Amino acid sequence: MRIPISVTPGATWRSRTPTLRGHIDPPTWGRNLDRGSTVQRRIEQADFERTNRDRNPVLTPGMLVIWERSPWRVVEIREIPQDLWPAPWPERWDTHFRFWFDGSQSQPAPDPATWRDRPINLVLEPDGGGKRKHLASRASFVWDVLPEHYAVCRSCGELPPCREEELDKTVNRQIAKSDRLLSIPAGACMGCGEAISGRQKSVSFPGPNLWRLDLPAGTARFHVRKECSHWVYEYGEQWRGQGAPVDEAQPALFDGEG
Repeated sequence: MRIPISVTPGATWRSRTPTLRGHIDPPTWGRNLDRGSTVQRRIEQADFERTNRDRNPVLTPGMLVIWERSPWRVVEIREIPQDLWPAPWPERWDTHFRFWFDGSQSQPAPDPATWRDRPINLVLEPDGGGKRKHLASRASFVWDVLPEHYAVCRSCGELPPCREEELDKTVNRQIAKSDRLLSIPAGACMGCGEAISGRQKSVSFPGPNLWRLDLPAGTARFHVRKECSHWVYEYGEQWRGQGAPVDEAQPALFDGEG
């Protein structure tokens, strides 16, 4: 029997191929060293700035970027006149300007032509040819820039790790989790699987056991200790998601003696 468990949330997807950070506007941040300091510190500053430029190139036509897990070639980058800004950029600009106007105004008035979050039109084409895509993107968006040599999945054509690979890993994790839960004896902690003695504090959830459908209601119990707290939180989120009654919104935190 396989037990349906909530889908394991995945981390933000990152290409397995090392990438650079592409910018529309040249980055202005960086380490500041005293220009009047020692020669060694000035050399270190110059090395840092050079490395920064190499890792954070300004986006230009011809570069390869990642969009929707696939390689796309930059065809054109166009500024959009302010009177043609699509929604919601006009509203965002008004908010940005009002924030400056209501502040100390110690800085010059912001210019929509150089506003870091202004919209720009980016024309992309699938690497190797295909239908072009026109994207309205904020200028501050950081693009993943691919090298000319990169790998793709032979099956689906996506950059690895592709969706199928991630799904296989998720399924394998869920199967392993289901197998572990099935090995936990009735009455034991549903997190660590160890027995809960009469003198140990525990937290219990009323209703059907969401992790062990073969066990009777009211058997979802956990130790009240740091090692098991993340299992309590995970089960609690799933339990509340099942529409727990209002009068059962919080399970009894202490069953047994301390």
